This record gives sequence, structure tokens and C-alpha cells, in this order.
Amino acid sequence: MLQLALGRAGYGKTEYVFSAIKSLVDSGRDDILLLIPEQFSFVSERRLLEDLGEDRVNCVKSLSFSRLGVEISSQYGGDELPVLTKGARAVMMKRAIEMVQDNLKLFNRNITSNSFITSVLKIYDEMKSCRVSVDDILDAADSTDKEILSYKLRDIALIIGAYDALIDGVYYDSENELTRLYHKLLKLDYFKGKTVFIDGFSGFVAQEYKIIEVIIKQAERVYITFCTDSFNNTDKYDLFSYVNRNIQILRGVCEKAGAVFAEPVMLTKNHRSQNEELRAVENAAFSNIFDAIDAIPQNISLYAAKNITDECDNAALNISKLLRKGWRASDITVICRDLERYQKELQFAFSKFNIPYFNDERQDISSQPLMMLVNFLLRSVIYSYKSEDIFSLLKTGLTALDSDSVNLLENYAYVWNINGSDWKDEFCESPKGFVENLSDNDRKMLDTLNQSREYIIDILEKFKKRTRKANCLNISKAVYYAISDFKADEKLKELAISLDESGKSALADEQGRIWDLLMVILDKLAVTGEDKPITLKEYYKLFHLMIMSEDLGTIPTGLDNVQIGSADRIRCDNPRAVFILGANEGEFPQAVTSAGLLSENDRITLIQNDFKLYSYGETLNAQEKYFAYMAMACAREKLYISFRDGGNYASESEIVRCVRALFPKLEVESLSDDITLERIESKDNAFEILASSYCENSEMMRSLEAYFATQDGYRARLDAVKRLTKNGDITIDDTVLATKLFKKNMYLSASRIEDYFNCSFRYFCKFGLGARPLMKAEMDPMQTGTVIHYVLEQIIKEKGSRGLCALTDDEIALCVNLHLEDYLKNKMGDFEKFTPRFKYQFMRLSKMLTTVVLRLREEFSASDFEARAFELTIGDGSGGEEVKSATIPLSDGGSVEIKGAVDRVDVYEENGKQYVRVVDYKSGNKQFSLSDVLYGLNLQMFIYLFTLAQSDSAYAGISSGVLYMHSARPVMSLERNTDEKGIQSKENQIFKMKGVVLNDEENDIAIHMEHELKGKYIPVKNTKDGIAGNIVTLEELGAISNKINALIAEMGANLHAGKISQNPVNGKNHDKTCDFCDYRAVCLNRKEVTSREITEYDNDETLHILKGGDVNA
Repeated sequence: MLQLALGRAGYGKTEYVFSAIKSLVDSGRDDILLLIPEQFSFVSERRLLEDLGEDRVNCVKSLSFSRLGVEISSQYGGDELPVLTKGARAVMMKRAIEMVQDNLKLFNRNITSNSFITSVLKIYDEMKSCRVSVDDILDAADSTDKEILSYKLRDIALIIGAYDALIDGVYYDSENELTRLYHKLLKLDYFKGKTVFIDGFSGFVAQEYKIIEVIIKQAERVYITFCTDSFNNTDKYDLFSYVNRNIQILRGVCEKAGAVFAEPVMLTKNHRSQNEELRAVENAAFSNIFDAIDAIPQNISLYAAKNITDECDNAALNISKLLRKGWRASDITVICRDLERYQKELQFAFSKFNIPYFNDERQDISSQPLMMLVNFLLRSVIYSYKSEDIFSLLKTGLTALDSDSVNLLENYAYVWNINGSDWKDEFCESPKGFVENLSDNDRKMLDTLNQSREYIIDILEKFKKRTRKANCLNISKAVYYAISDFKADEKLKELAISLDESGKSALADEQGRIWDLLMVILDKLAVTGEDKPITLKEYYKLFHLMIMSEDLGTIPTGLDNVQIGSADRIRCDNPRAVFILGANEGEFPQAVTSAGLLSENDRITLIQNDFKLYSYGETLNAQEKYFAYMAMACAREKLYISFRDGGNYASESEIVRCVRALFPKLEVESLSDDITLERIESKDNAFEILASSYCENSEMMRSLEAYFATQDGYRARLDAVKRLTKNGDITIDDTVLATKLFKKNMYLSASRIEDYFNCSFRYFCKFGLGARPLMKAEMDPMQTGTVIHYVLEQIIKEKGSRGLCALTDDEIALCVNLHLEDYLKNKMGDFEKFTPRFKYQFMRLSKMLTTVVLRLREEFSASDFEARAFELTIGDGSGGEEVKSATIPLSDGGSVEIKGAVDRVDVYEENGKQYVRVVDYKSGNKQFSLSDVLYGLNLQMFIYLFTLAQSDSAYAGISSGVLYMHSARPVMSLERNTDEKGIQSKENQIFKMKGVVLNDEENDIAIHMEHELKGKYIPVKNTKDGIAGNIVTLEELGAISNKINALIAEMGANLHAGKISQNPVNGKNHDKTCDFCDYRAVCLNRKEVTSREITEYDNDETLHILKGGDVNA
């Protein structure tokens, strides 16, 4: 006999079952079977133990359908075939598709992609659960008049047939388990004399119905519960239409079994809801017939969230309040429809509020370190040692190389562009890039780098050799050997121990399960793969398919946890409070969309042709409505519903509309701008509130500020909040520390001063912290400039400025080539290591440099100044510098001493006086404005000039000028019909040096720099009104010198005082300070960075200011 117990959610169906079971056990029965969904197993077994006690609990077997199969196999014996895991099924399906791919009519593109294989597995599972055979599919293909659908069905039948043939008698597919179980049960009397209770299901698939048919035939009595109050209603829009259809199917099953279909027991009272408000919600859910309640509910909450973060925070806040009132975490359940969308935010919110939780969703394994190790092991060999793959492998942390070794290796690979076969060759170049000679430290680092390189490449080469012309079995073995060679097994154990010692026992246990799962994957790849040789790339595809198909369950870390679950999977144990998240239109209930190999129209057509499939719109829509109803009805005391409101989010769903219609006076809550004590539930939560509302000048904010100022772990974070919200300057408050960091007596290169005045925070990052970007060993603009400097220096040093004037064009070209080759061979490391392409690009500099040297020849021919020194060093003498640096005293007793190197020093002697000028080679388009000096910019060459002039060296004399020479052939924009004269004029304009030149009544120097003073070489020329251009007097040069000394002293004092503000300079020719700054990302921790605006003045205005005048006067 079949007895149904029917009733709405919470009406006592499960209670009816357990009460009946207890009565039977009390009467002496011990042959009772309880069949429940897998997710309900723990709750059911606990209830049986509570009701029956340890001595009688064995009178009842509590099983799911899958565990029933295990029970039958253990009693009567089972198949000895190996069971296909999820991953192995995917591999076998891939093989089946490949076997028939030439005969497929419609599915003939991307058929071996993971997504297509997954889709085929889904349709296979659906067909099997519906007990649809290959012949049934072919019959449906013959009966339809829709050609595309017919092709689809034939292709599906072909693939399924090939898959079944492939595994028949060889492997065991768990999706066929219920069918096999049914055939076993037909031969057994397992259920004879038993009383069977089936509880917790909303419906069954065809395979399950066949088993239920056997149960009804054999058992003494069968009880099945369903959640419905309208089992005779055939309206497809009824809330319980999906359940009612299953009841009608059961009637047919019962008749076929020849059993009595007893009048259902109707349970009509809500026993779960402990207040009238929740009873009203359960009764009104998805119903158009109910009376609105003219009262404000006390146990129901609606919350309109700004976003998912706000929604999860609100749930965590309210849960925290319940826990503080003494509720157990296990009394609370959180239900979403799309849990994947909420999972990360919920985890973060619960962690912030210190809420224990358990989520039984399966987790992806592809990002697990061990799986990634194997993944990138395979990729490294397949793709011929791409550095990206090798470093991804090393960064799993499961090799013998520690993080410092990996970082050192990665830096070297970046600098020297190591990739592919480069990994097989010994590393010989300096880790710093292009250098003339290796230092002792370079050699020591190279030894370490090569040990690391040999470690990784030896294992990869060994793996490559083992997998050459190997089958799946041997490749799987090779993977295992490589894992052992890397010591990954030992590293995984160390990780697990470390996690366990730090209190993360669940994560520690997970490492062992991941190892076991990998061994299963390798084993299944070995046994499911073909015996013939396979390429490593094909094996990689199979491995990737495997790990994307497998997943890992989560083990609860304790008994008292908030339960989190998706509405279609979760099985609630009468929680006191339920939180429904994401109650938005189309999300919960979820909008049904067509997906998979068969479209919605395909399925409707098939149903019309009596081809029964479950996953189609009408059924799915009914299920979705049912899931939402069950979520609304499962709370005993309190119900919290939230949805996202406003912006681009969807409107509230039927869940919210129902509750609002039922309780018109219920106000929808939302995040208030007012901060109250009710919003504070934990330290992290309180600090977050303080950080977000710090600028609010309220008693609460100041109280929180005072509290966290005394809390370890929060003080530094509080200081960061203060800086950010107040947008204050970054400073080093401890001036002793600042002085120690930057040194009391500073010894700086002149270029550092410009760095400081460009932005003092950039100076701090670069020279205080020593954070420098890695520079590739390549011909970038900086390296090109170094080469140009070298060649110009060598040629002029070798020939002299007068000797250069005597050289022919061909002789100059030859000199350039000789010095370029010399630089390449002797200054850039191992010449043989460079590729022909690199050497060719390097030597392309020859034409450009020849043009520059020819220009120099012309300039020296028109000048009385002679080049006297090249790359002249200035310093304290400790490095053998030729010129003693100047020292600028600071007010705190410290000093600043400037060092550096001058590209070229030119001198001219007249009447016993020596005039000195400095020349700087610039391969870029250098812009010069004398007013930059006012702001600490473009000081470098002036510092060098004044240091030389005032020194006791051979270069002492009268300061005569600072010039910037363009040392690279420019790219010129010309009109289409520009003639040779026009081109020459444009080139002269670009090549003309920039800077300033001394010229006054006592020092008529400009004409000695360019005899004709046409402004071709220097920024000065003769006009009808006299000499004009960038000229200064000796007095004005003195004013510039005084200003520079003052700026340097200011810089030193500021650094000692810890002033390292983010103050990037901004003005004409200085508007890109932040755009190309290496430390730009670091500045993002400030709300707003205010630039230091500068004004460009002409030379007369600048000199007026330097002399103490007011430009506006």
C-alpha cells in the first residue's frame, strides 16, 4: 500500500514520519527503511538517534538513493568494475566524441572543447535519469519534422551510443547506478516485509520512480511525503504544480505495481512557524488570495541594499545581534539563489563580524597550489620553457626554492629577457644589466641563480625525456616522479603542519584531500587513456578537463555554524531565523533561460511528441517558485529578506512584493547615513565604520578614534585613515629617524636634487626606501644615451676638438663604427650572447652618431672653446674623483655634498683668464627655461659649472655657460616640397644648443663660442641692437649660484625634518611628472595629491627675481 502524507511547508510531514517510525519501533519492528535526500542524511540520523536511542537506532536504516545502491552491493555483491570519477567521465566522453566526430551532422565545431564536453555530459545525465535510450532518441529524431532538431538528436544519440560502448564492461558510470540498482532489485526481495518511509523529496526522476515501483511492489507499506495542499489541482500555475505532477506519476506507478493508493493524509496546521506573522507569510506566499494585515510585524524585516556588500554586511550585522542575545549559530540559515555571486562577500562579512559559518557548496580545485604545480609543469614542457609558465610553477610554493630565490630568478629573467631555450644555458651576465665587468657580488649572485636554474631545468628536462612518445600511463608516472623531484609532497606536508599549528585545521586537512584527489586524477588518466603514445599537449588537455570537472567538498570546522546554502540544494533543519538574500526580479525566483544542447523550443517540441524530459521552462519555472516558497516558509521565529535597490539593479522580486502586500505598514530598511550604536557589533566592523565616516565630527566618531588609538593592530591603520581623510602631507614624525635614513651629512648626486624638487615623496621612495624599478638589458632610450655619451667622449678625447675639425666625413664614420663595436664587445657583457638582431639594431646607431659628430666638427670649427675633459667626475675624492665637490652647511649641523659627472668641459683662455663652460648631451628633446631654477629644477649643470669654476682644479676659472646639446638625430616634421636648404635650416634649429651663456662688458665671451654669432650653435646671436639671446652677466650667475645653494640647504633641512610630501611639480614642460612616475601606484593611498604649481618667467623676469626683485612690481 502507498500512503501519502501531504501538507504545506512546516505542517508536520517529517514529524509525521518520525512519529510513525517511533511507534513502529516501539511495537517491536526492526525492518524499517527511511529514504531521504543526501543533504538530509545528517539531520535524519541525528533525529533517529534522539528519538530511538543508541540501543534501538539500528532498527531503522536511513539511506539516500545512492547509499541504497551501496547497501545492496555490500549485502549482495556488486560490480567490480572501476568507478569513473567526474573527471574520468569527462575524459571518456571526450574520447567518445572524437570516435564519432566525422559522422556528426550538426555538432562539428569545437567539439572537444571543455564547454561542449560539459554540455554533452549534462544531456547524457538527463537522458539517463529520464530512462531515455539511444533508440528512443533516434525514434524522436525520425518523428520530428524539424530538420535541425533531428540532426541534433541524431548527433546526441551517436555520441551517447559511442560513450556507452566505450565504457561497457570496462568502467562503471555512477549516472547509470540507479538503472543498474533497479535491475538488481528486480532479482531480490530486499524490501519484502519492510515499512518504507520516503521523506524530503519534492519530486523524482524516472530512474527513481522505477526503484519506487519495486519498493511499492515488495514492501509491506510505503509512506511518501510531499509539500502540497492541492494534489488534485492540475493547474500548471499552481504553487505546487511541480509536486502535484509527481503525485500523479506516483498514482500510475502504484497502479502498475498493483498496490493500493490510499487516501492521502492531509496535514493542515502550521507547526513550524511560532508566530502569526510567519504563518501569514507562509500562507500568502505566491498566492493572490490573502487579507492584508494592518499591523507592523515584529519578526519580519525587509532591507533594500545598495549593493551585494551592503546586503551581506546587513545580514552579518543582524546575525551578530542574534548571537549576542544568546542564539546559537546553528539556529540561523542564510539562503541565496545564486550563492556563487554572494559567496566571497558573505565570507568577508562573516569574518568581519566573527560569525562561524558552514557552506556545503563544492569548491573548484583548479586554483589549488598542487593542481597548479602539475598544470604549469605540463605547460612548461609543452610550450618550450616559457618563463611565464616556469615562474607560475615556482610560485606555487611547492618546490625546493624559497620565495627569495624565486624572486631573484624572476628579476634576472626580466632584466635579460630569459625565455625558452635560454633556461638551458648558463647565466653569465650581471644581474644589474649591462656592465663592463662583473663584480664579486655579481659572481656570487650568478652562482645562486645558476643553482636555481639547474634545479628547475634538470627536473623539466628529465620530465620531458620521460614523456617523449609515452602513453597516458607513463606520462602519469612521469608527473608523479616530477612532483617527487620538486619535493612537492614534502612541501605540502610542511604547509599542512603550518596551517594546523596556526589554528587552520580545516585548511590543513584540505591539503591531504587535494593530494589524494590528484593521485586519483593521475590514476584515472592512466587507466582511461589509450595505450598508444599520446602527445603531452593532448595529455594536458585531458588533465585540464579532469581538474575542471572535479571539485572538493567542505568539512564543517565545528557543530555550531550558521548554515549558508543555495535554495535549490539546501536542506534546513527548522532554523529559528532565516535570511533570504538577493530577492530581486529574475534572481530569486531565478529567471529560466534556455541553455545546453537542446533549446527551450526543442524541448517543447519533444514533449509534444511524447518524449519526456524534465529540464524545460514550464517545469523549471514551477521549481523556481517552489524553491522561493520553501525559503520563505522555513523559519520558526524570524525572517529577514533583502534585495538590491536602485541604479541598474533589477526591481524587487515576488518574494518582496508578497511581504509588502501582506504587511502594508512594514517599512523597508536601508543603510542610514546616521551612525548609531546598533551598527557596531565587532572591532573590525567598528573600525570600518570609523574609517568610512572619520570626517564626521560626532561624539561617536571621536569615541571610536580614541578607542582604536589604544588598540594594538589598529593604531597604524588609524593613522593611515587620518592621513587619507585629512589629505595631509606625508611626514616622518621621528626626525631622528629621518636624519638617520637620509644621513646627517648627505653625499648626493646632482641629479638627486632634481628628483627631490620634482616630488619629495618620489625622492623618499627612490632614495629613502631604495625602491627602484628593474631595468631591462635592452637598447632603451637610457641605454642609447649611455652609448652616445661613450662614443662622443672617446672620439673627442682621442682626436681633440681641433683634431676632430681635420677629419673627413668618412674618417668620422669609421671612428664612430670602431667605438660602437668596442662598446658592444667590451661594455655590454658577453658579446657572443647577443642575437644578430640585437647587434644589427645596435649598429644602426652609427648613422645617427655620425651625423652628431659631423655637427660637432662644424661647431668646434666655429669656436675658440676647446673640449678639455669628458665624463669629468666630481666628489669627495674617495672614488678617485678629479674635482673636489662643494659642501653646503645645514642649520642643524649637517651638510650636503654634491657629486656627479660632467659630460664635457670646454675651456677658453684669454688675457690670462680661463673661461669654463659645461656641456650636457641630451638624446631627448630637452627644454630649457631659466625660471626652472627658481623651483629647484634643471640645477644639475649649474651646480657642476659653479663647482668647477670655484675648485682648485685645472678646470677652475670664470663660469661662462651651461649648454645642452642634442645628441641624437631628430625626426623632423616637414612640408611635402621642402628643399635641401629647408631641411638644413630645420636641422640647425633642432641641433642648436640650449642653455645660457656669459656675456657682459667685462667678459665678451659669446663670440668665442660661435664666431659669426648667427645663433646656429648656441642660443645667442648678433642683432642690429647688439647681442641677444640667453645671456647672463657674471653678477647674475652669482645670483643663480646663491639661489641654488639656498635650495639645496632647504632640501637638506626638509629631509632631516621628515618632510616627504606628495608635491609633484606642475607647469610648462613639467606637466608629466606623475604620468611616468615609477611610484604612481603608491600615491593612490591619498585622497587627493595637490601639485606644486610653477610659473614660467622669461629670462629678464627670472633674473630680476633672483636678485631679490618682485616680478609684479
